[in-house]
Amino acid sequence: MTEVRRHLITGEPILYAPERADRPRWNSTTCPFCPGHEKETPPEIAHTGEPWRVRVFPNKFPFVEHHEVIVEANEHDATFATIAHAPEVVATYVERYRALRPFGTVALFKNQGAMAGASLPHLHSQIAAIPFVPPRIAREAEAFRRAPECPLCKVQSAVAENVSFRMIDPGARMFSGERWIVPKRHLSEMSSVNVEDLAAMLQIASRQTSGAYNWLFFNYPDAPRAHFYISVAPRVSPVAGFELETGTFVDAK
Repeated sequence: MTEVRRHLITGEPILYAPERADRPRWNSTTCPFCPGHEKETPPEIAHTGEPWRVRVFPNKFPFVEHHEVIVEANEHDATFATIAHAPEVVATYVERYRALRPFGTVALFKNQGAMAGASLPHLHSQIAAIPFVPPRIAREAEAFRRAPECPLCKVQSAVAENVSFRMIDPGARMFSGERWIVPKRHLSEMSSVNVEDLAAMLQIASRQTSGAYNWLFFNYPDAPRAHFYISVAPRVSPVAGFELETGTFVDAK
């Protein structure tokens, strides 16, 4: 059972989930996310399409009570860049975000590739309701609150854009080559995003990112001055000792 422990000095929360040590590994001979293996996962929560194109079920190895897997394609080797039903995937993100929001702070993220933390290669994301406000979310919400104007609303330059979103270079980055996808109108959370436009931007991001990457969705539902965004973070090298010791990241690009 997952336990919330506290850092001995700062009191910041740390999730202790020993069951996750039993997760399947990257080189597993069979894939529990492929069609025909549905009984290898917990009972389904939702799906899109007949036969299914997107499928949602509880994580078999959760780190919190409400922790789900969103399998984004039935083809084992599919990529987000090329799937035709990307808007259905993003609509599922929004639906599950709304469903989990009453249970805590919702973390939605994609680990694509072993370097990014994925235990299986089949295209998928994860979503979980955290029973506390994570430290990074709290720090950024407070920074938005103190800012004289929203720093993301001020940004006009873009490396790519459509009607609803800009993809920007944030300048000071945690990961080399990191980009942010930012709504053009001020939104503190993703519950009312334009699904088609966000899907199109995520597909652009996927095409531009070779190898492993993370998508991190930053929502601030209790901080109306904050601005929802998505970090698209290529993972070309592991987080190393300096970053772990100092919390400061070294950007090489």
